[in-house]
Amino acid sequence: MDAEILDVVTEWETRSVGDGVGGLYELADGEFSGAVTDDATWAFVLNGRFVGVFDGDVHDFEDASLTAYVAPDVSLPLLYAMQAGDTEVRGQYYSNDTPLTDIHDTLSAGSFVGYVELSENVLSGDYYVVYYGERSLPVAYVGNSRRLVTGDEAFDLAADEVGIYSVVDASIEVVDLPERPDDATEPVGGAVAASADDSDDPSDDEDVTVASSAVSETAEDETPESSSEDQPAESSSEDAPSTADAQSDTASEFEALGAMSGVEAESAPTEDESAEDEAVDADASVDDMTDDASVESVETDEGEAETVDTEPTPDVAFGASETSDESATDEADAADAETEAETTETEETVTETADDAELQRLRDELDAARDAKADLEAERDRLAGERDELRAEVDRLQARVTELEAEIERLETDEEPARTLDSAEALAGTNLFVRYEDRADGTLEDAVSGSLAPDDLRQNLRLDYHTEFETESAHVDDQPFETFLRATPEHRFTQWLLLSLASEIRRADARTELTKLYDAIEDVDRIDFHGTVDVTPDDAEESEAAPTETFDVVFRDKMGNSVFVAAFDDSRDPTRASPIQSLVENAKPVSDALPSFAAAFAVTTSFFEADAMEAAVDATRGGLFSRSSRRSYVKRSRKTGFHLCLVEARDGDFFLTVPEL
Repeated sequence: MDAEILDVVTEWETRSVGDGVGGLYELADGEFSGAVTDDATWAFVLNGRFVGVFDGDVHDFEDASLTAYVAPDVSLPLLYAMQAGDTEVRGQYYSNDTPLTDIHDTLSAGSFVGYVELSENVLSGDYYVVYYGERSLPVAYVGNSRRLVTGDEAFDLAADEVGIYSVVDASIEVVDLPERPDDATEPVGGAVAASADDSDDPSDDEDVTVASSAVSETAEDETPESSSEDQPAESSSEDAPSTADAQSDTASEFEALGAMSGVEAESAPTEDESAEDEAVDADASVDDMTDDASVESVETDEGEAETVDTEPTPDVAFGASETSDESATDEADAADAETEAETTETEETVTETADDAELQRLRDELDAARDAKADLEAERDRLAGERDELRAEVDRLQARVTELEAEIERLETDEEPARTLDSAEALAGTNLFVRYEDRADGTLEDAVSGSLAPDDLRQNLRLDYHTEFETESAHVDDQPFETFLRATPEHRFTQWLLLSLASEIRRADARTELTKLYDAIEDVDRIDFHGTVDVTPDDAEESEAAPTETFDVVFRDKMGNSVFVAAFDDSRDPTRASPIQSLVENAKPVSDALPSFAAAFAVTTSFFEADAMEAAVDATRGGLFSRSSRRSYVKRSRKTGFHLCLVEARDGDFFLTVPEL
């Protein structure tokens, strides 16, 4: 489990609890909220329900001595159970573009199980909103003091922050407890369903009643009154089993979360209301159609009336033509002549305009054709130039091929001269890579999880090397390079760290105290001898020279980030405090720059003097009031730090002296 979660949980107040399965049932019956552990396996408990078991299973608690940590708020066990389990980031949003309140409304309206985390680019603290179904639990750690804030205050603080928040999908499964011991008679609060009549403590019934009442009152306040046709549905809901009788249902197990968070599901409209709304809409549509038809009818009638009123009667029209026949004929002849003249003039104007437009169109086409011709000529010249350049390149490459073929022929006929290197030059130009004969037969990840034996890992894992020089004819200290490499303390230390250290920590039951070191072993992908680490801070100017630190061995992950570093003292004299202090000072900027950095190793081929041991203790002392569960840990900040390990090499093997297993 994550070391940061362990640091927070171990600072909670503890309470007494019995050993073994009886202790688990004691927590379940008492509706306990918090965490319980046997120093190896951890479980989170919410209102007596075991919502997650990690680093083992629930059977590990049988006959074990237990320690219970009381959560300061019910949201924390649920949040940490989600973070420690399987999660998937569904999306990341910038609060200025997508406010937290908008995404909160969406997640609260659905059956979402997970949490929202607002911590990236936020300096004031870490903010979370935990969702289970239609309920939410806000929680926040504010300021450098990590002050705990919950409820509406925590949500308001998160909504006012500016940063990047992540929507994380998680899974929660209530864990069944082992069979209750014969001497325990109380009902199980977790996975075993129990009737409310089996409890002799009236306070349990009162708690359930109060929670149910709070939910009911809130629902009544927020739900509009239903029509009388909804009353049968209400009666059937009253006949349903109570919350206490349905504790085995996962949804009802978290009924109390809804009351505590203040979030209730909005009542869906009833079938009668929906039907009534549909009827109203239908009536409105019919009315609109009727009104439209009426308007059309009126308009038609009015149009006909106007036509009738404006038509002159035949008698009146006929009489007027008789009295003005001669004058009308003269006027008509004059109008026809004038109209013919205007028509001729208009036709001539239209013809001239059309000719001008056609001429302009042809000119535009000619200009476009000339431009296209010029472009094609330029493209032709460009392609001809490229052709000439390519022909010259072909000739140059053919000459180079001839030269290389001649060189190959010469090298094949001549004996390659031997090359002699000193040990420092050979190691500085060598890198190791973690590879496997067959990944299906087991990897470092399998060994760290405990599913692969060390001997099986040793048979499948291999360390391939890459050098900056030819190795076939290279000799170091009068030995072939490969023989020299495998005999060096650096190479043997690398094998010990990858093949044996994880199993030694697991056998000593020290996984919790060395979590960061233990979990980082599986991330090692490449090893540099005499390697350098870039420790440039994030806020450094681009023009500044990048600061680096150099170590005898640097272990890196697939992205090239440093995971471990090691400093060697191969003299026969005992190692004193000075090399330890130098290693710590060089490793501190690495930890500050790389959160993935997990441990620094001081390796001696002799042994450590007392002042060296004291220097290690001084460097890893966390302070007078430190309650950290990590051993031999140099803490740099709330989220950064590294383990300091002292290793002695004797008789071809390595022994971890600090921390002592």
